[in-house]
Order: sequence, then structure tokens, then C-alpha cells
Amino acid sequence: MEACPAPGAVHPDIVPTDVLAADAGRGLRAADCALMLDGYLRRLVRQEARARRVLGTLARGFLRRHHHHDLGFARLRDYTRERLGLSARELQTLAHVVEGMARLPAIGDAFDRGEITWSQARCLVALATPEDAPLWLLIARFRTVRALEATVARRAGRRVAGDTIDGEERVRVRLRCPRHVRARWGEVLELARCMCGSEVAPWHAAEAIAAEGHSARGVEPDDPLAGLPDPVPTPLPEYEARDPLPALDWSAVQEALPEDVEALARGAEDLNAFALDRRMRAALRAMQRVDFQMGRLLHLVFARRLHRLLGFPTAARYVQERLGLSARKARALVSLERRSAALPALAAAYRQGEVSWLRALSLLPVADEGSAAAWVARAQAVTVRRLVDEVEWTLAVRDTCGEAPGPPPLGTRLVRPQRQVCAHAVDADITFFAPASVAILLRSAITSFTRLTEPSWRGLERLLDHVHQEWSTQPRHRDPIFARDGWRCAVPACTSRRNLHDHHLLFRSRGGGHARDNRITVCAWHHLRGIHQGRVRAWGTAPDAVTWELGTRPGQPPLLTLRGDRYMEGSELVT
Repeated sequence: MEACPAPGAVHPDIVPTDVLAADAGRGLRAADCALMLDGYLRRLVRQEARARRVLGTLARGFLRRHHHHDLGFARLRDYTRERLGLSARELQTLAHVVEGMARLPAIGDAFDRGEITWSQARCLVALATPEDAPLWLLIARFRTVRALEATVARRAGRRVAGDTIDGEERVRVRLRCPRHVRARWGEVLELARCMCGSEVAPWHAAEAIAAEGHSARGVEPDDPLAGLPDPVPTPLPEYEARDPLPALDWSAVQEALPEDVEALARGAEDLNAFALDRRMRAALRAMQRVDFQMGRLLHLVFARRLHRLLGFPTAARYVQERLGLSARKARALVSLERRSAALPALAAAYRQGEVSWLRALSLLPVADEGSAAAWVARAQAVTVRRLVDEVEWTLAVRDTCGEAPGPPPLGTRLVRPQRQVCAHAVDADITFFAPASVAILLRSAITSFTRLTEPSWRGLERLLDHVHQEWSTQPRHRDPIFARDGWRCAVPACTSRRNLHDHHLLFRSRGGGHARDNRITVCAWHHLRGIHQGRVRAWGTAPDAVTWELGTRPGQPPLLTLRGDRYMEGSELVT
């Protein structure tokens, strides 16, 4: 019998309720408050790290056998996003670290004893061999995590300093504009995804927009970085010692996992795709409850600058060296905690594991005190793909019409409203990160469309209007089914926009006709290896009344049953 906790199992919190309160530490000296919160944070991080090992153990067998295919998902990233609420890379990294611990038992034993953090273990499994693992463990005791990461990067031939995208400096692009221009940006971004046949990042779209704008003006842009001196990065110190760090208690933290969570890793190699899916989701629920507590305490530490009293110059150094967390994850935890503080319905659903980390973050731009409960209910009822579409649609409605009190009715076809260009108040931002050269090219293209004495947003508006007109008139496939379905696979949670097939819901071999309501857009994998190999079933009337079953198997219920992108009653929804 499979040992797996009940989906709704709730474990007692490590941190007492009064410490989780917003006024925790009031009446204590700042130094005492810092030590108290630091102690709880170290226990939380230790428990989360042990849960990570459980999840990585489960992920090893899942990834090795490509089990996401058995569950009806064409791509690993679609599976992890929909079912686990994390990225494919993160799941792969967890499995890689656990694999390294199995290959290097000295490192695995040191992690089990609490002598090294998860971050240190991740570095060491990339550096060590069975012969020199004890030496690297000794080095890790006296060297910072930054130094270990720099050594790993140097051995892998990567840059060890700076934050880069595509090998260039990562910069933040912020374009101030009226709301109707931001709505036009959203339309062009969606059009770029259709043109490219993939879920492109905003900076990829910005690069294509700039190229189209320069082409229209007959400009052959020079290398935007030509003539500029190469940036001189401040290298991460490979030999940075822990000597400058404060004389805190650095002894190992022993924090046990709840027994039912620890039991999830037992017999993982013998489980099928469906059992592994259940166990990974149970492990994530336990991790998410810990993450909620960490976010609350980190918010208190950062808001009061308590890391300085512990001897760390920056919050990033504190979480990296003391807790073994990445600075990016710590910032995300604090951001979610801070922004959900006024949304008790969202905070409670996230804390109890009723909505995943990814779904909670997706709701932050649109949820307010009056609509948070409705948005939480919607996040539990539809796929991540549909939820993101509804959030983007709601933001577009707000930019054009000024009203969007809550989520649209279930099943509504999301048609972007017509732009209203009468208001010119510069009250919106288009913000994204991009390589430095792309940021320069986009600014140059906007300038070429801006007349003298005009604000730059006017040039941006003309540029976007030109690109929209050019791309929307490009020749497309003559089959109207693809355009009707938005030029992407209609299988729930699938993000594929290329290699699209026209599938007959009732097979022609069984008498199905060629009418449009019997035809639906699916990607090649879902058509040939999903539907025709029995992993996926679909029936109904296209486009809005199609029932999907993902992860079908003989004599057993499917993994998921959906009507369009809406989960059917009785399906095990994502947490």
C-alpha cells in the first residue's frame, strides 16, 4: 500500500502564532528580536531543505522515465507549471542534487546531519568526486556560498559576476505611457507569440518590435554596444572566507520532517507516474506551508533591518550565507507576503496549499480586497494557462475601460476590448527586463517614431500601431480553425504554438464530419502521441464545449478531466 498523506493533511507550524503576527518582537530589544527570528528561520529552512530532498528523490524517477508523457503533458514545463506550480528547471535541479548526494555519500550524510545547507550541497555535488568530497566539505565550512558558486561557475566556463540575459548585462526597461498604450503593448505581445509560434519573453518581443520599426524607417541600426567599453564586472570571490561573518551559532540545526512527509520518498523507484505525481504534490504542500512562515519572518527581518544586527551588511548576504536560500527566492517570498497582507482570502489559500505559489503570484496584479475571494476560487477552478489569460484580459479591460471588478464569467471567450484613446494621462508602466542591447534598440526605434516636442510615449504608440498592422496582415494558414483557437494547442495546460494539427474530435474513420464544430487545434505531440496513443481523450463540440481527459489508463480514472480549461467536479485540482 502506498504511504502517502491525505491531500488535506495539515501539520503544526514551527513558528508560534504570536511570532507570525505583524507586531512580533514588540517589547523586545532589537538584538533579541533578531536572534529570535533568526533561530526560527534556521529551523524553517532546515525543514524546507529536507522536504526538497524528498521532492528531488521523487523527481529522479519521474524525470528519468519521462512520466509527464504518461500523464498527458507534451512538455515537462507544462506539467510542472500546472501540477506543481514551479518551473521545469527547478524540478530538474532538485533531482540533480539528490542524484549527486547518492553518488557522493559523504555529502549526503553531511546534509542529513545538518552540517551543510541545500545551497552548499548544490555547489558541492557539481565540484566533488568520491575521492575529494571530504576535502570539499572541509572547505565549505570556511568558505562562503558565494565563493563556492564562483568556483562552480569558473569550472563550467560561465561568467561569475553580474546578472545577465543571453550573455549581456540584464537591465530593467520601464516605459511610462497612458493605459491605452499599455493595452496596445499587450495586443502586440500576444501577436508576437503567434508570429514566433512560442511563448516568447517580453524582451524577445521587444527585439522583434524594434527590428520592425527600424525596417519601416529604413534604418540599419549599428551595434548598439559598439564603441562602448566592455563592462568590468566585479568578480565573485572564489576564496572568500567566512571570517568576516559574525560570531553567531553556526552549529548544525536538526529539524525533523513530519513522518508522513518523510515517508513520501520510500519506494520512490517503484512508483508509477500517477503515484509519483500524488507524492510530489503532497511534498510541495508541506514546503508551501513552510514557505509561508519564512516569508512572514523574512518580511519582519528585512523591514526592521535586523540582518545588520546579526552582522550581515545586506539582506541578500544574510539569506544566502546564513540560511542557504537564494536572494531571488527570498525577495519573492517577501513580496508575496507583503502584497497579500491586505488580501486575507489569498493569504489563507496560499498558506493552506489551496493555491500554488505560481497561481498566487499570478493573482497579485488583479486581486483586491473585494475580489480576492473570487479570484482564489477561479484559480482553483481553471488551468494556469486560462488563469494567466484571464488576468491579462482583466488588466487590458482596466487599461481601456477602467473597470474590471473581478474575474470574467466562467467559459467566457476573452476578446480584448476596443481601445479608448481619449485619455492621455501618463499613468501606466510597461516594465520588463532585457539585455542591454535590446533596451538600446527599442529606445532607438521609439525615438525614430517620435516627433520633435512630443513625449516618447507618442512614438511608442505609433511604433506599436505600425507593428500591429504589419504583423496582423501577414499571410496565415488558410485553415480558419487555427485562427479561431488562437494559434495554439487547445489541450488544457499546453503552451505549444507550433507544429499545429487540425484534429477531428469524432474521428473521420468513425463517421466524423469536417464541420468546424468537430475540429480542434492540437499540437503534433498531443495529436500523434497523446490522442492516438490513448494518453489523452477529447470529445464534444468545438471550440467551447470540448471535454478533455489527460492521463487516461485502462480500468482507472484519468489524471484530469476538464471542460475546456475548466476542471470538472471531482477532479483533483492543482494546489
